[in-house]
Amino acid sequence: MRNTLILIDQIRINERSGLSQYHAVVEATVQRARPVILTALAAVLAFIPLTFSVFWGALAYTLIGGTVGGTVLTLIFLPPLYAMWFRIKRPDDHETPAVLHVSDANGAAAPPPALSCLGAGPAKEEFHARR
Repeated sequence: MRNTLILIDQIRINERSGLSQYHAVVEATVQRARPVILTALAAVLAFIPLTFSVFWGALAYTLIGGTVGGTVLTLIFLPPLYAMWFRIKRPDDHETPAVLHVSDANGAAAPPPALSCLGAGPAKEEFHARR
């Protein structure tokens, strides 16, 4: 439940920062995927020792299943459901992907923050030039 609320809040933050609705949903999902997966993985790994218990074993399996199911619902089903609920259409291929105006130290246009962490754009070249 908490991950869902954080993802929806990130979508709204991205919309306020200038991204189109469609790209705000996509970028929020990319931005929040790693924290959601790592949190779920930590919870699942913490429940594994309980599975060997005669008394707590069934509860541990239930909690592991619920954690994995909630993570899948948050990352796979929530973004399309959000887009369907608010009737967000996929833009045409000829449209620019982002309206967010971000620039690097030289004043050149840089990709949105989620894309720059994937190694795209001038920020990557500037990083390698400094090394």
